[in-house]
Amino acid sequence: MREDELRSILLIKAIEETDGAGTLLPPADRVAAAREAYRAAREAAGSESMEQGALSKAAQRMGAQRARILLGRVVARHPFLSTVSSLAGGPAAAGAVVVALGAFVGVALSALDGTRRINVLAFPVLGVVAWNLAMYAAIFGGWMRARRAQASRRRLPEMLAHLATARVSRLVAKSGAFNAQLAEALARFAREWFAAARPLLVARAARVLHLSAAALGTGLIAGLYVRGIAFDYRAGWESTFLDASQARALLLLLYGPASLVTGIAVPDAGVLEAIRWKGSAGGERAAPWIHLLAATVALFVVLPRLALSLANTLFIARWSLRAPLPASLAAYFRDAFGALGGPIGRGLATVVPYAYEPSAEASAGLQALLARALGEGLTLDCRAAVRYGEEDKFVRELDAARKADVVVLLFNLAATPEEENHGNLIAGVRGWLAAARPRAQLLVLVDEGPYAERMATDGVKGRVAERRGTWQQFVAAHGLAACSVNLAAAGRIEVPREQVDLLRGALWQSQPA
Repeated sequence: MREDELRSILLIKAIEETDGAGTLLPPADRVAAAREAYRAAREAAGSESMEQGALSKAAQRMGAQRARILLGRVVARHPFLSTVSSLAGGPAAAGAVVVALGAFVGVALSALDGTRRINVLAFPVLGVVAWNLAMYAAIFGGWMRARRAQASRRRLPEMLAHLATARVSRLVAKSGAFNAQLAEALARFAREWFAAARPLLVARAARVLHLSAAALGTGLIAGLYVRGIAFDYRAGWESTFLDASQARALLLLLYGPASLVTGIAVPDAGVLEAIRWKGSAGGERAAPWIHLLAATVALFVVLPRLALSLANTLFIARWSLRAPLPASLAAYFRDAFGALGGPIGRGLATVVPYAYEPSAEASAGLQALLARALGEGLTLDCRAAVRYGEEDKFVRELDAARKADVVVLLFNLAATPEEENHGNLIAGVRGWLAAARPRAQLLVLVDEGPYAERMATDGVKGRVAERRGTWQQFVAAHGLAACSVNLAAAGRIEVPREQVDLLRGALWQSQPA
């Protein structure tokens, strides 16, 4: 799915989920758009059967077509929504300004001290090179940490990514003055879009940083040559602590790669002693040193930054053409198209309780909760509880769940999570899904009802929140999120939207569509 299609789907999804009364998008329009999208998908498929699944390619095309139809109708009434959608990808003009500013700073650095002397041991050139080397070390360290933790957190690009969407946030705030419901929908869209597109937005921000650093280096090189043509520059060095031989060793380290590329040799200690600044005396014509300085900046700043920006560009292009879908879209597609059948169909959720049997009231609450969160068209397949010590046996027999779209592991908050039991079951089911059902989703659900009832009877306060935190930390250690809910209460009351959002956010999928 393309980036713009995912943006449109998430925008329409946010509007539908906040517009319960149908004032922004009437129910009839939603149903008509779904039928039109389904009809177009069938015509495109012709005699071929469409791939099945809530996040299949056919379902994605239907979802994109439906969102395109509905977005056109909403934009006709609220034109600024098209601006919100386009700005969500990040303003390109701001990136161009940052790159131009980098080039300007580079030119300014070339004339920083305002003299016609070039100190070959001093800032700005060597300072720029040192700064960039430090950045490369930080980037490499971030990559290594990301490989170990399976997550990437680049602070500066991520901050810029947030700034890039700041205008979207301002438009959301302004829309509240004339349509509070639309403002709520846009705020929801902004949260979901940034969560889904964070890698893309961070890559775009990182590319701007790399291009601006390359522009700074290019501006510095250009400034040195332009001023060298217009003025007679002299190059030399001075130091309180270094003699000529020590200075040559340092210059070989700094300018050695540039010397190999340009063929310009670093002078020996005798020559260096002769060009050492001593008051107004010392120095030599700066042309060879300008060549070395320019080559050093090109080797250590311009070329690596351009290579990094190219890597980010390739990632951006790949992501933009094949955007990974949030796991929560499966439930949205089931609600939108489930009644029509076709490639999405009803869907199947296999519920696996562990070491406890849910009460009838809790089962009813589970049915209501999963229907609201995972789609009304989802069929529940409730299995017998897995007993302590039979985790490995259950995982070996999981082929019975091979057709499941969602596997729900249901735990009891009253139990203390143990690695050799609960942990083995979570890891086993996750590993099986990754190998056998990579497009299926996994949900860890913890029933608070029995424990909350027992604590209320004993008059103990605060223990439910404490135990909830224990479970969340335990499940997070296995790379998943635990969603805690009182299932018995879920069957008696309307499930809050916040609870539904948390549950959808806890869905895990090994291979995003």
